[in-house]
Amino acid sequence: MHGRPGPHPQQGHLAEAVGGEFEFIDFKLRWLDRNRPRPYVIASWVVCAAVSPDRKEYDLFLIDNLHVSPVLMKRLFLRDDQKIAVHLGSHTLYFLLSHYFSPPVEKLHLWALRNYDAIICEGQMAVEIANRLLGKRRPPIYETFIGLPSERMQRLLRVQPDLESRRIVFVGSGPGEFRMHYKGLDLMVEAMSIALETDPTMGFDVVGEWDEDIIERLTAIRSPAARERIRFLGRVEAITDVLEGAALYLHCARGDATPTAAIEAMAAGVVPLVSEWTGARQLVIDVCEKLIAPLDAAEIAARIAWYFALPSEERQRLSERTRYVARGYTEDRAAEHYRATFQAMYKELGFVSANSRRL
Repeated sequence: MHGRPGPHPQQGHLAEAVGGEFEFIDFKLRWLDRNRPRPYVIASWVVCAAVSPDRKEYDLFLIDNLHVSPVLMKRLFLRDDQKIAVHLGSHTLYFLLSHYFSPPVEKLHLWALRNYDAIICEGQMAVEIANRLLGKRRPPIYETFIGLPSERMQRLLRVQPDLESRRIVFVGSGPGEFRMHYKGLDLMVEAMSIALETDPTMGFDVVGEWDEDIIERLTAIRSPAARERIRFLGRVEAITDVLEGAALYLHCARGDATPTAAIEAMAAGVVPLVSEWTGARQLVIDVCEKLIAPLDAAEIAARIAWYFALPSEERQRLSERTRYVARGYTEDRAAEHYRATFQAMYKELGFVSANSRRL
């Protein structure tokens, strides 16, 4: 069960790998992509919990991201031998940790999280946060990962980045304020403005669709030189063309679980610089620990300067190491790991086999 317009492609592939059948979380009283008042949303939770299609035929409900209605379904309408598991591969855990939500919403989310029968976390960062949030009062937690389709991986592995350039790239879409904060775009633009003060030859390309008011706000107070060197390219069909001209990939997000854009850049040999609250740090730490920065614009700018001050040979070595680490994150390997993890979870929940009944 997933939100709208659908699950993340890689997360959907993992659900398919364990035989999942798909349904919108708000299949009755649609609200996720609509501006609905709070009473309508609460009514949707209850109605969807009560009339879930073929509810009695399933032994496990796999939920994409944290939702309340499956918990209501479990507590009010499911049998004791039916279970619910949540797959967490988004910003939600970090936003709970950083108290981004209002106190009532945070309390509701934590209540819901504790009432799932199992938690599947995408990457080490998510596991760490879940443990910190829930302490000893937690369901069993399992770690998985996502990967790239083999054909895309092979295409990216053939890219030759321009490590002698001063081009830096970020890939991520908005369109609005929430995504800007989540993806850390404001932080990265600020860091680039600082870095450009000492090295005006650098350039920062932002790939992805963003609202014009977001772009104007982020660039309005910058110096003319910074505005000229920070480019918003919009949607780009051939991301390999952008990566070929880049020497550094920047992804300093606030809670991004495992952005596929970071894996793609790494597969192309573009050295990554990520924040400590970007799940891709799990890959980056195997390249170089200094490529993981705190959520501080000045420190990110300092790490950018450090990287470009390295000898060419060292940047080439980091690029080769980056590509080596990324090549293990394929869709097929992720699916194989997910199936094995799912089987272990299934047994721990008291089922004989993950193929015995319906998911």
